[in-house]
Amino acid sequence: MLRRHLRPFGSSTGRFFVVILPVLAAVCFSGAAFAQNGPNVTAGCSQAVWTALNAKAQAQVAYDVAVTRQMINKPDSVLSLTCFSQAAGVSAANGGVIYSGNFSAQLATIMPVEGNTYNCAEIGNLWNTIATSGVSTAAPYATFDALMNGTAPSGAGSDFTAGWTAAQSAGVFKNLQQAVQALPQPTQMDFSTAKSSCDVLKAANIITGSCPSAASSQAGPSP
Repeated sequence: MLRRHLRPFGSSTGRFFVVILPVLAAVCFSGAAFAQNGPNVTAGCSQAVWTALNAKAQAQVAYDVAVTRQMINKPDSVLSLTCFSQAAGVSAANGGVIYSGNFSAQLATIMPVEGNTYNCAEIGNLWNTIATSGVSTAAPYATFDALMNGTAPSGAGSDFTAGWTAAQSAGVFKNLQQAVQALPQPTQMDFSTAKSSCDVLKAANIITGSCPSAASSQAGPSP
């Protein structure tokens, strides 16, 4: 029911790394597979890429946990979903009839005891909360830049903020920032003079040689 809320398009840097990380991962894993199965093949996976992928996964998990904490109020114990305190009260009252009388007071010294009747609706209440609050406005989107900088998205609720702060204190977001910065940085390319697809490919060093000029491309065939 929970959706992933990551929307990693906060900036041009974020867009680049969100696109390039999966590509680099595919190259790394493919290279490792060939290195194991084929002779005389050099593994081409960079440790920096693996570290960045691992840090990105940890940051994503930290965000998902913060969203879950905001959207679902989990009980401190699974026993509370069964209203165990009520069950204890019923046992103390009815069981006491068999022995020396109601022993709720004695039982309360070691565990919560509530009344002497059982009317539990906790599981139903939890389900209704999940069903009616499937999307919470207090669980905001986090861009890739937010994950790198450790800046909590605006509009976050208290439970979300608590989860985010815990991950920040553990250094999850800082690790991601350092790992991404350690990656080989892309070469800056100048496309300011590119006027055609050929010019773009040449500026990116994909093709060599000269591109036809606009005048020659517009000229018709010679008679």
